[in-house]
Formats: sequence, structure tokens, C-alpha cells
Amino acid sequence: MRAVRRRVERLLAPGLHRAPPILIQGETGTGKTFLASLLHRAGPRAQGPFVAVDCAAIPHDLLESELFGHERGAFTDAHTAKAGMFQVASRGTLFLDEIGALSGPLQSKLLTALESRSVRRLGATRAEPVDLWVLAATSVNLAAATRAGRFLEALYHRLAVVTLELPPLRERGDDILALGESLLTRVCADYGLAPRRLSDDARAALRAHAWPGNVRELGNVMERAALLAEDERITAEPLELSPREVGDEAATIREALQATGGNVKQAAARLGLPRSTLRHRLARHGLYS
Repeated sequence: MRAVRRRVERLLAPGLHRAPPILIQGETGTGKTFLASLLHRAGPRAQGPFVAVDCAAIPHDLLESELFGHERGAFTDAHTAKAGMFQVASRGTLFLDEIGALSGPLQSKLLTALESRSVRRLGATRAEPVDLWVLAATSVNLAAATRAGRFLEALYHRLAVVTLELPPLRERGDDILALGESLLTRVCADYGLAPRRLSDDARAALRAHAWPGNVRELGNVMERAALLAEDERITAEPLELSPREVGDEAATIREALQATGGNVKQAAARLGLPRSTLRHRLARHGLYS
């Protein structure tokens, strides 16, 4: 995370006239939306709006209108004209979360909008200029999706001028404890509870858990523990955590390496992981020969 912070500081250094397109990669719950919001507040578009669109949460047949807008009568229920999120975010920042969920036609239209710096609403005859900073995020290996033909290569390179990778919580070491204690303090303040503290066995349980939900899961765990703890000292029991299944992960990695003849790059693509993440896991499990 310190490496991510240093890279962000360089990207937003004083004197830069504009910030580059940034692709934020990381598993679900690692804080991609939080980082995008932070980039906006610290960047050159801070005085403008921050508009976030979850591309995976909106049905494909509605997403085009949501992004680019539509004119009255463009389709059956288009009773009035509506500006899309590109226009709403003008002079600010547009954050496209789960960009890998876009369909092929929408990828093409997004690429056109980014290259021309303009959008054409559904049913419109001309394009309108837009001025914004585009940030994108994905929980999948977008480079691998590009190589497999599921994502436009030109769009990938347009979005990923700079890539920021948020590591999963299980790979952040003592960050788990620091984040947990910070979240616990916030939860107690929000609920008006007396300050709570983590016991040694609770701290050990936090370190041993696999955290499939990452920081979002950690927040839920801290909230539950603060509410259910019988006194100000939180033990492992109210955390309700199970230890990580290290053996299963190691076995999956071995199978991927065997299938690719030991090629780490190909194994990472097969597992849907960034290569740096796989290297970290190889080292953690002692799988380097």
C-alpha cells in the first residue's frame, strides 16, 4: 500500500496540467471506489463532480442510455430527454467501476467517446463535447481478457495509461490489524459505544482469516464484533472467523503451474491474477523452485 501511495503522489504532483487515465485493479472489496474518490479529491478536477457508475450493476440494455444519455422518443419509455453520466460528470471525474463487464458494442462506443472527447445521445444526430477525467476499475484481469479477445485492446490501452493495483487484504500483513482497529474505533463512535479493543486471540484470528471479501468484509466483522461483544475487550469468538485454507490455495497454484509447464505469466492468466500477485503467493507458499 505504501507503493500505491507513492505512485499516487507522483501522479498528482503539483505542476501537472492534467492527470492521466488510471485503471485501478483489485479484488472485490479492496477499496477501489474509495481510491477513485480519493484521487478525485486530490486531483485537478476536485472542484467538479465525482460520478461513479457500476457497469456490472446496470442491465446491458440500460447501460448505454445511463452512460451517454438519450433524446426524447429514442426508445419506448424515453418520454423526456436525459443527459448521460458522461455529461453529468463534465468538468469533473467519471469513475467506471467493473469496466470489464461492458459488452463489445459498448466498449466500442466508449472508446469513440474517449478518443473524440464527445458523446452522442441515443436518438441524437450530433455529438456533444465533454470535458472530464476518466478513472476505471476492475476486479478481473483485464489484460488477460484483452488477450483472450473479450475486451478491446485499444480501449484497454486508452484506460490503462497508469495502473494502480490494490493488493487483497490477506496479503497486507499487519495492515489487517491496523485497518481493523481503525474501523473498530469508527464503528464504536458511530453507535455511541464505549471504545473497544482487540484481544490477542482476536488479533490472531484476523491474521489467520482468508478475507475473501477484503476490506468490506473486515468492516462488517468489526461492526458485528463491536455490537455483540460482552465487554470492552473483543475476543475471537464474536468475530466469527475461520482460518484461511492455505493448502487449497497452494494446490490450485500447483495445478495452474503444472498445466502451463511452470510458466508464471501463463499460470497467472489461467488463475485470473496479476503476475505480481501470483509471485507473492508463490513466495508465501514456498513454491519457487
